[in-house]
Amino acid sequence: MTLEKFNLAEKENDQQFIGEKVILDGIVDYEQYQNSSPKILWILKEANSGDADWNMRDALNNLKNSSGKGLTDGWANTFTSIVYTTNGIFTGEDWDSMGNFNEDQSIIDVMQKIAYINVKKVPGGSQADWNLIKQYYSENKIGLHQQIKLINPEIIIFGGTYNFFDDDFFDLFGELESNVENSSLHIYQNKNYLLLNAYHPNNRAIKHSTYCNLILEAVKDWQIKYKK
Repeated sequence: MTLEKFNLAEKENDQQFIGEKVILDGIVDYEQYQNSSPKILWILKEANSGDADWNMRDALNNLKNSSGKGLTDGWANTFTSIVYTTNGIFTGEDWDSMGNFNEDQSIIDVMQKIAYINVKKVPGGSQADWNLIKQYYSENKIGLHQQIKLINPEIIIFGGTYNFFDDDFFDLFGELESNVENSSLHIYQNKNYLLLNAYHPNNRAIKHSTYCNLILEAVKDWQIKYKK
C-alpha cells in the first residue's frame, strides 16, 4: 500500500472512534515501519493526559528529552521498557548489553519503526479504570479491529490489554499455539504471528529488565521456530 492510500485509509478509520478528545495513534513513521522486520505493534490502555491537543504518532516520533539525556519528561515510567524491548527485538541484544539512552539517545529512534495504539482513545488518568476501557472497546470494537488490520503487524505486544479483546479478534490470526506456563508472559503463535500477553510496561510485579528479556526470548524462539 502506498503512503497516500494508507493515509486515506487511516484518516477514514480514525473517524470511527468515539469521544470529544480523541488522541490518535497508530504507525509512527509509515516508511520506516514498512521497511522494518519484524513489524511490531504495542497495545496499551489509554493515554495518561488531561488534554487531547496532540497525537501519539507525533509524540513517539521524537521521544528524546531536550536535555540530551533519556526520554521526554513524564514518559520514562512506561516507555523505558518499551524502548529497550523494541530495540532488543531489532538488534538481538538483551537488556544489559544494549547501552543506556541517557548516554546515547539514538536508541530512542527505534520507536519510529513501530506502531503503537491505546485501546481507549480518549484521555485517562494515572490509574486506569478497567470497566471504562472495556466499555470503550465494546463501543469502538469495529474501529479498533480495523485499525489493527490496517497496521498489519507480525508481533503484537499487549501491555496489560490482552483481556480487553473479544474472541472474534483473535480469530483474525488463525489457529494459534499457546504457551501459558510463565504467568509473566503468555505466548500465542503460529508461522505468521506472535501475540504476547504481557504485563503493563510499568508493572511492579517484575523488574523492567526481566520484562524486556522475557519478551526478547519469546521473539527469538518464534523467529528460530519459524525461520524468520
